Amino acid sequence: MLGAPACSGAVGSMKPHVQVLNSRQPLRLQTLTSRKAQNLTSSSQHCGFNNSRRINAQTICKSLADEGNESKSTDLTAESMLKKAALFSWAPLAVALPVCFGHDGGGSNGHGGGGDGDGSGGPGQESSNSRNVVADIADDDDDEEEQEEEEEEDEDEEGEDDDEEDEEAAAPVSQRRKKVDVEEDDDDDDHDYMTPEGGFVCETVVADGLPKGAGIPTEDELFASLRCQPNFPCTRAELSEDLKTLLGTGLFEGVDAKVKPMKKGKSQVRFIFKEKVWPEMQSFTVSPSGGNSELLIPKEEVAKVLRQKTLGPTGMKGLAAIKNVVEKWYHDHGFVFAYIRDFEGMDSGHINANVVEGKVNRVNVVYVDDNGNPKKGGGETPIAVVERELPFHAGQLYNTDDGRKALRDIFALNLFENVQVMPKPNQRDDTKVDVDVMVKERPMKTADVDLAWGLAPNSNGIPLPADKVPGGSLTFENRNLGKRSNQFSASVTAENFLEPNDDIGFKVDYRQPYVRGTGDKLKTALEGTAFNNRKTSGVFNSGGDDVPVVWVDRAGAKIGFHETHSRSSKANYGLVIEEVTTRDEQGQIVTSGRKMLPSGHAAMDGPPTTHSSKGKDRVAFLQANITRDATHYVNGTPVGARDQFTVEQSLGLGIMPFFNKHSISLTRFIQVLPKKFLRPGSKAPPPVLVLHSRYAGCIGDLASYDLYTLGGPYSVRGYNVGELASARRIFEGAVELRVPVPKLNTHAYGFLEHGTDLGSSKDVVGNPTEYFRKAGGGSSAGLGVKLAAVRTECIWDGNTRRRSFWAHFGERF
Repeated sequence: MLGAPACSGAVGSMKPHVQVLNSRQPLRLQTLTSRKAQNLTSSSQHCGFNNSRRINAQTICKSLADEGNESKSTDLTAESMLKKAALFSWAPLAVALPVCFGHDGGGSNGHGGGGDGDGSGGPGQESSNSRNVVADIADDDDDEEEQEEEEEEDEDEEGEDDDEEDEEAAAPVSQRRKKVDVEEDDDDDDHDYMTPEGGFVCETVVADGLPKGAGIPTEDELFASLRCQPNFPCTRAELSEDLKTLLGTGLFEGVDAKVKPMKKGKSQVRFIFKEKVWPEMQSFTVSPSGGNSELLIPKEEVAKVLRQKTLGPTGMKGLAAIKNVVEKWYHDHGFVFAYIRDFEGMDSGHINANVVEGKVNRVNVVYVDDNGNPKKGGGETPIAVVERELPFHAGQLYNTDDGRKALRDIFALNLFENVQVMPKPNQRDDTKVDVDVMVKERPMKTADVDLAWGLAPNSNGIPLPADKVPGGSLTFENRNLGKRSNQFSASVTAENFLEPNDDIGFKVDYRQPYVRGTGDKLKTALEGTAFNNRKTSGVFNSGGDDVPVVWVDRAGAKIGFHETHSRSSKANYGLVIEEVTTRDEQGQIVTSGRKMLPSGHAAMDGPPTTHSSKGKDRVAFLQANITRDATHYVNGTPVGARDQFTVEQSLGLGIMPFFNKHSISLTRFIQVLPKKFLRPGSKAPPPVLVLHSRYAGCIGDLASYDLYTLGGPYSVRGYNVGELASARRIFEGAVELRVPVPKLNTHAYGFLEHGTDLGSSKDVVGNPTEYFRKAGGGSSAGLGVKLAAVRTECIWDGNTRRRSFWAHFGERF
């Protein structure tokens, strides 16, 4: 909502609660300190009247005089009583509440009329800067036409039921003073809308005279903090407090209220606003509220206020325009707790806005159980492990980007299954922000067993288990080794659990974060891996003919470091030592590739499988990888840029091969339609254009099993792995257009891809591309749709013009 002059105190307020990735909250009104709190305790002494019927002047004078003699709480002259009697006889029972509810409520300091005066509506001194409807009517300087109307109404009342008048006149003033001014209602069924204690049931709350526009508080925002709410009982004291609250915003010259009886014993509360106006703005500046620190907002943004100002006096719309410029800049840059607290210099036209930017006051890490309740004894993970991942700390401005980064980094620890970052204004000082980080820990020690049976068709083509004994994997994991967030995992895989020696594979991982200390800005982690795995090689595949499969076994270890340079940039580097062995389907070592002859026998004159002639190599090399991933997700699809550079340099010790391998990959995910053109609230992903290119090359003694291959689901689609080429240098490019599928919230896409060996296949020892009759390059085009994690594609082979259907898991890029 809008602010007000600083001489009148605070007006704006911070939002009560924010959760990341959310971000706009309702505003809260605060009472202006410059507007003196009005004393409403003795207001009933100055007015006594019936809430449902008019009474004549003589009755009012007599009742007031009697009440004054009995209580001696106030001295009313005959003249003042006659004026009040004339007022009551004129008003159609819609008298403004402040005079009747507050001792200071009518003239200058009354909470109903507003203004900056110091007097009251009755005996106090009246200010020329404030006005109240009821007080003006009672004043001697009021329009004579109003008095004539009052006299006419008095004459009309003389014809009413004398019994009712006598009954009203006889009623004690102490009872009548508890009534509330209301507008006359002809429905006799609603005569009991007022409770004996002077309360009523509020049906609706409406506003008259409230300006509308961007940045101006709406009815909902103004009425959110009021005591009188629809469908709830309300008393005159509560309504008086509501008037003080509205007037205390400093935005209005006056605020009055009327209560009108409605159907079924309920009443309508109508607030009437008179906008406050200041001189034309001559200059505008900003300053930090409650501190000496420099503000983040640039001077160019502040200058926009003067460029956008309109000629003439400054009112609520002018203040709203200032707030829209200043607060919009902060909110667009993630500072959602920033707001204009108040304004200064309104009367002179040299306006200064005091800005609160929202500094972090306290960060609290809370461990919760399965039900979301805080755990009494805390968690197994030390709080320091969580705190070192937080990008914000006390004294720093809170930013939603920091909240998202905290979520990402805490999840990356792999220690928690649920994380929430919940910032909120401090209860004692709403210029500061308290941040609660709610975390739910995963089980720290787990063990999993997976069983798998291979399927093969029988003579009738029915798929059946290939072996009665299952294969699978056994995995053990400790995510918090030594309660220092160090992680250890081990897994064993086999195709046959009863005979695991034939194809057993294992992998052991260890990771120690912050190996260089918690003050390390790069968050360097030590990573170690011991492995033994087996994969088929695409180098020794044929372009069309069936050839015996060559398996490549790798056993070794890797130790290295992982560094986080920024939110999108990461680096890995380390040393790899491994032994590579090539084997056939029976597990025997093979030294060269093979292909089938027309006679049905396998030719053994293919390219060598290893650098040595024994079918086994020992290799040691340094490996480095730099990744820049600046993508973000829009309704589940990546948008942005992703670049990756990899290099491997062998040490060349002894008979080890000496080589250098390098590759670079560039991918761009371009959102075709800007966000503003998307349908609001839609969960469908936006249309995206994907551009991808990759180059890879090598220098030195590169073994055949490490050659670059073309073809496959992650190279040129529509071909088998390595079907196009096996070369020392390759280049591939792809274009893909993704369009949303209505109602499925997924993508359908079309693509074009091309890959070439750049003529480097002939430089490979044995030339596997020529030996296995591969094309050396090729293109493909296709259509596909993504359903969950599965890509289903129809692809046309550019070399043979054949069409094929494929299904793959995961992303192509």
